This record gives sequence, structure tokens and C-alpha cells, in this order.
Amino acid sequence: MELILLPLLRFLIAGLTIASGRASRAFAVVAALIDAALLARLAFALACGTNAPFVLGEWGPGLGISFVGDRIGLTFAALVWGLGVATLLYTWKQELRPYFFMLFNLLIGSAFAMVFTKDLFNAYVILELLTLSSFLLVGYGRRAGQIWASLRYLILCSLGMSLFLLGIAVAYYHTGTLDIATLATRVAAEPTAPWVLLAGALLVSGVAVKSGVFLFSLWLPAAHSRAIPAVSALLSGVVIKMGVVELFRLSEVFPLELTFNVLGVLTGLLGVLYAIHTYDLKRLLAFSTLAQIGYLLIGFGAGTEAARLGALDYAVAHGLFKALLFLAAGEAARILGTSDLRVMIFERKRIPNSVRIALLVGILGIIGLPPFAGFAAKAVLEPGLHPTFLHAIVAVISAGTVVSFAKVLPLIPGRCKACSEWPAAAAFIVLGTAVVLFLPLSAAMVPRSFLAPTWQWPAYVEAFATILFGLGVHRLLRGRRLRLPGGLFRIEEGTLVILGGFLLVYALLHLA
Repeated sequence: MELILLPLLRFLIAGLTIASGRASRAFAVVAALIDAALLARLAFALACGTNAPFVLGEWGPGLGISFVGDRIGLTFAALVWGLGVATLLYTWKQELRPYFFMLFNLLIGSAFAMVFTKDLFNAYVILELLTLSSFLLVGYGRRAGQIWASLRYLILCSLGMSLFLLGIAVAYYHTGTLDIATLATRVAAEPTAPWVLLAGALLVSGVAVKSGVFLFSLWLPAAHSRAIPAVSALLSGVVIKMGVVELFRLSEVFPLELTFNVLGVLTGLLGVLYAIHTYDLKRLLAFSTLAQIGYLLIGFGAGTEAARLGALDYAVAHGLFKALLFLAAGEAARILGTSDLRVMIFERKRIPNSVRIALLVGILGIIGLPPFAGFAAKAVLEPGLHPTFLHAIVAVISAGTVVSFAKVLPLIPGRCKACSEWPAAAAFIVLGTAVVLFLPLSAAMVPRSFLAPTWQWPAYVEAFATILFGLGVHRLLRGRRLRLPGGLFRIEEGTLVILGGFLLVYALLHLA
């Protein structure tokens, strides 16, 4: 029952929020407390070995809408809850209209439903609700840049969801079911059938638009950089992860190893190149989100249990340190009136110490310094990458991440007498603590046998070597600008690239 109560409670709170107005924050606090109790009950049930699916409509498995409270769903639900609490803290003293909190609760409730659903059409409805709430949140500030970024997001995601819906139609026509477990059985019986390849390509291409895959999620840099900090944190930490969860579910149905490996390599390398290229702090964070999604796709495509668990572990770690970075970067940009790194470095004495510390913790997390979150997750992921080529690509992405974030390090030195307001500092503490203590927290997500590499010296040597190499490359490239095409991120080119991406996925499925 917890699987249904979690999203329904948030939807109810969203309605009460817009009706009451002044009690918006109080309702959100009550919802967070009840969510914590429901998640604790679900965790206890899983610990006792109970994870039977809950099927709506009193239909049997394969016919009704299935929700499954498995370990993966619980992990991502806990991430959504934690980021929701941190965002609520960060916005506590900000003058936000009630409809912001209505959209906030709709987004959190949709995410809770998404992580537990095992039905394709239900996933489509939830993703559409996420698109609508995210679209309105990106444009919340009503500035011209925000409105245009939100419209671009809506149009490109609508195209992606149209592809996803076509994939659902193809799968249902040939199998008569939308239940993922039942569909996996049907696909396994005829894995090379033409309809399987078409359905898989449509479904993957559609959800890839929501997942931060470089060829598909070309709305991401503008939406992340234009939105207010709290919304950017939710987009990167929650919305993107819901697409990742659905890609993981689809990987249990279709033969997607080659597809994910190719998309992961492209996403990781191109994301890193654009992150190195930009000197706008918020756009740098947005492009690094694309780069980090490359880790996840490579992990899903590696075909080993260690890599898949490592990828999911990294998805949670990324949600934590990227939310921290977006909140801290947004606070710094608000104080200085710009997100241009060159100006921010010149004016860095005005940045409060709490913001500097939050930025430092987030940077150390994303570059993979032991024992922070990025290191802990990659130490689980990398032993599962048996092909040397994939391991080398992950190393290149890691080094490129160090190169891009080395530009941000000059913001850290110095002191400032000004202090952040306590709600923002509290949000930094919540997220920063999770980033620092992520290694022991991973024991709740990953079996201990897969955590062994995190305590062995080769992982530490590799992490320090990668960081030193990245810092060296940064010194060599300092003052040099890469020339990269920017037209990809316009809406016309973005639409064509998504369609071209679908053709690429279809061809890769044929080759698998």
C-alpha cells in the first residue's frame, strides 16, 4: 500500500497547496514527514523479504498496472525524498508563490510513482506529468530566457514522448501486455523479431530525451542554466534520474548492451568536451550532467551485475553532489549577479564561506576524490567493465571532469564576512554530509561483495592518478578555447538530432 500512498499523498498535498496558499510550506513539511514514515515501512518490509507487486484494479499480473517495491525503487525513492527535503530547506525563506509548491509536490509525487511502476503506459503518463511540472518550473521566474528554455524543453520532450507512445503501441499490438515482466518473457522468446527492434528503438529513443543522453537531451543546458537554483537541482537530481530508471527497466526487456555502450561513450565524451569549453558556471554544471550520464549508460551496457549496480549507485551519488553544486552555484551567482566564471573569480571575496565549502564538497564529489561519493560509486562500477576499451573511456571522462571543474577551484580560496541564510546553509549541510558519507551509505544499496573494491588500494591509486592527470591537462589547456558547434542546441537542429538518434538506436539494435 505504501507504493500507492507515496505518490497519492503528494498529489493531494499539491491540491491543498494551491487551495490554501499561505500554508504551502507547512503542507510540504507534513508530506515529507509522512513520506519518511512510509519509506521506513517499505524498507522494513523489504528487509523481511516482502516485495510482492501491488496490482491496481484487482487484475492478475500482466493485466493490471503493476507497482513493485524493490530495492532499486526504494533507493531512488529515498534519493527523491532527500532532494525534496534539501530543496524545501533551501527555499524556506524565499518568497515563492503557492503554485511553485504545487508543482514541487506534483514533481515529487510523480517521481515516487515512476520509481515503482512496472507498466509501460503508466510510465508514459508519469513521464508526461513530470514534463508538464518541469516545464512550468523552468519558466517559473517568467524571464524571457527561462520561458524560451522551458518551451524548448516542452517541445523536445513532447517529441520524445510521442516516440515512446509509438513504441508502447507496437509492443502492445504484438504482445497484448504492457507489464514489463510479462513483456520481457515475450521478447526473450523472439529477441530478433522486427517488431522487437522497432519497439525497443522507439521506447529507448523516447525516454532518452528525458534521461540526459547527449544526442537526445539537447534541451538540458538551457533549462538547467536558466532555471532558478532549486529547480536546477530538481531537474538534475530527480527528473533526469527518472528517465535513467526507465532506461534501466527497459534494459531488462530488450537487448540494449551495444546501444547503451555506444550512447554512453558519445554522451560522456561530448558532455566533457562541452563542459571544458564553457565558462558559464551553470552551463558547465549542465554539460557535466550529460557527461556523468555516460557512466550510467556504460554501466547498463556492460552486461555485468557489478557494472549495473555501480551505475545505479553512481546515479544516486550524482543526484546528491549535482544538487549540492547547483544550489551552491546558484547562490553564488545570485550574490554576484552573474554566472560567468571569470567575473565570479574576480569577485569571489563576496561569496559566503558556506557557499565556498558547499562548492568544494560538490567538486571533490564529482571529480571522484576518495572517499567522496563519486569515488565510492565508480569503485563499484569500474570492476564490472571487463572490456578494456570501456574502462579507458570511463577514465577519459573522469579526467575530463577534473579538467572542467579545475576552472571552478579558484572560487574556493578566500574569506567573506557575509553568511548565507540558515535555510540555505542547512540544505548545504544535508547534501554535503550525504556526499562525504556516501561510502557507508552505499552498503544500504549495494551488496557488500561488490563494495570490496572501495577498500582496496588500486581504486585509490587510480582515483588520485586521474585527478592529477586532469589537473595537468587543465594547466596545458589554460587560456585556450575549444571551438564546438552550438547550433545543436537550437530547437530546429535538436528535433532533427533526436530523429537521427532514433535511427542510430534502431541500427544498433539490428547489430546487437
